[in-house]
Amino acid sequence: MSDDPLTRLRAAVAHHQAGRLTEAEPLYADLVADIPGFADALHLYGVLCAQTGRNARALELIGNAIARNGNAAAYHANFARALRAEGRLPEAADSLRRAIALQPAADAFFSLGNVLKQAGQTAEATERYRDALALKPDFVDARINAAAALDALDRRNEALAHLRLALATAPANPTVLYNLARTEQAFGAPDRAVAGYRRALRADPGFEGAAANLGAALLDAHRPAAALTVLRRLVAAAPDRPDRLLPLATALADAGATDAALAAFRRLMALTPQDPTPWQRSAEALEAAGRPGEAAAILVEVGRLGRCGRFHWKTAYYHLVRLCNTRLAEGRPDRVAALLSAVIAAWRGVDGELQAWALFLQGSLAVLRDDGDRARDAFAAARPYLPFLVHVPVGDAFARRVEALPAAAVAESEAAFVAESIVQPGSGPVVIAACDAGYLRRFAPLYLSALERFAAAGQVVHLHVVDPAPDTPAVMAALAAGRHRCRPGWSHEAAPAGLSAEARTTYYTFARFLRLGELAARYRTPLLVTDIDACILSDPAAFTAPLTEDRPLALQHFPGNLARLYDGIGGGLVALRPEPPVLALFDRIRRFLLSWTAERTLSYFLDQVALVAGLDDATRRGVAPGILPVRAEGRLFLCGEGRFVQILDEKNRPGFDGTVRRLVDDLVTAGPPVEPHAERERILRALGTAG
Repeated sequence: MSDDPLTRLRAAVAHHQAGRLTEAEPLYADLVADIPGFADALHLYGVLCAQTGRNARALELIGNAIARNGNAAAYHANFARALRAEGRLPEAADSLRRAIALQPAADAFFSLGNVLKQAGQTAEATERYRDALALKPDFVDARINAAAALDALDRRNEALAHLRLALATAPANPTVLYNLARTEQAFGAPDRAVAGYRRALRADPGFEGAAANLGAALLDAHRPAAALTVLRRLVAAAPDRPDRLLPLATALADAGATDAALAAFRRLMALTPQDPTPWQRSAEALEAAGRPGEAAAILVEVGRLGRCGRFHWKTAYYHLVRLCNTRLAEGRPDRVAALLSAVIAAWRGVDGELQAWALFLQGSLAVLRDDGDRARDAFAAARPYLPFLVHVPVGDAFARRVEALPAAAVAESEAAFVAESIVQPGSGPVVIAACDAGYLRRFAPLYLSALERFAAAGQVVHLHVVDPAPDTPAVMAALAAGRHRCRPGWSHEAAPAGLSAEARTTYYTFARFLRLGELAARYRTPLLVTDIDACILSDPAAFTAPLTEDRPLALQHFPGNLARLYDGIGGGLVALRPEPPVLALFDRIRRFLLSWTAERTLSYFLDQVALVAGLDDATRRGVAPGILPVRAEGRLFLCGEGRFVQILDEKNRPGFDGTVRRLVDDLVTAGPPVEPHAERERILRALGTAG
């Protein structure tokens, strides 16, 4: 072979382009060994390494090429591909931006859009896809990915427009046909979706995803017989695949073939013994067939398996709630009543605690039907296992309790509140959390360190400490030291005397709502009220930005949930503007909480019961504030662009406190966050709450 470097490079490239990588690699390796500064050889050898999964070596080689020639756009673009393969998304985005600055190209804009979308920067990703399409209007993959990004942003009309343009360019492209059909299905157009999936299957008969979605779309279009034809073919090809068997079993149930559906669900139970879904669907199928007693028997068995450890012990109750909520949404409270009666009878003498939860649902149904006597009877029967039911008001009991509260109880509570430091707020909201001295030491360092990463400069955080310890002032001073973005203020109080250990813990859970009015009066700005054993993973201003005069309150709100009397509002995250209806609502909630505190009767769930009862009371009186529902996406709570995650069972895992200390140390010493999504993922992974 010639010793001319360019001739040797051309020979290597010829093998590379023809897919003969094993022949190309030694030629590249010899070239870079003989001529270490040969930038093109370094670059192309790096590309080959990336193609064969050796990304670290690819980054080394392409990095050396860039060091010798930083003006080659292709070097930066391929460096970005290796970085992305390594999960280093912010660096990959930076490399692509350098490539684009050197040579704007549709492929580079497309790759940057993909990196940004993967990093959770979906809105910016759509802009980069638009840039790619401006340079190359017939770029089908860019249109497909732009549509997916727009769909994720709930901009489905724009997504459909992109997919239809892509279809005009590539009318037989199965991916375009599939994505268009899927978007139309999500838009509530199952007949168009069916036609689209059929076209995708004609273009690619082996397109399994299109076949599976065709079955679902046919069910949505109320064509169960046609759906069964498709789904039976899928199962025949792979009879032991649960992801194929479950849709078939569900379709059989929807078609009224109950016994055949039950047989398929039993097969699923054997294939996936840890998955409670086939048990749930079996109960649903039996109830739909007018066989509530058999549905109850399924739930009893799920309860037994839960007690044995196969499922969570309350799985049977969760199945029951889901089924009841489905029937309520269909306007069939009679079916709910029949099912609950059967379940209560089936659990009698078998599992008193699960029977109590079913009795609670029976009482909740009676409340919906305005049958106070039946509700009170059901709650009384369940109360030995569910003591929080003593707090659930029936009829006008909330108003009567609030209005009968002695002035002395209010005065005693107000006198207990001590404001140590009220910090002048800036333009954003004030973040509020309450805890005892133990939780302050355990969780406040993480809480404040995460806020320090995401909040705008000058963010005020107010911590209310119940039962402070002698060292609490020193702890607060240490927490405030070295903060560049967050400015902590704090207050404290002693919990009322005479509370049991359980009642004292309950007091800690609702103290933030008890003091919300006093803090609103002092700060006079929007508030973000959270649990302290949590992480706020966005600038707090993002949570309050969507609030309006018509909807000044944001919280998790589930008014259609039969279990709503204690589970209709999630109190872990509340954003509010201090408008009169909001302040009036929380003042009556405060008085309700104080009334039980005065009696020294405080049971778990009282904080949630009070929120639901207070909102019901305000609605009954016609003064309820408008609510912006907080959404959930996996473990994340979302309000506008705000992101928040609760730490639940993770805090009980061995070694969790050490994990938190290491994470806090890392957050304190790390430089400024470059990319919020990547920073959020890093924190979630460290906490074990990802997904």
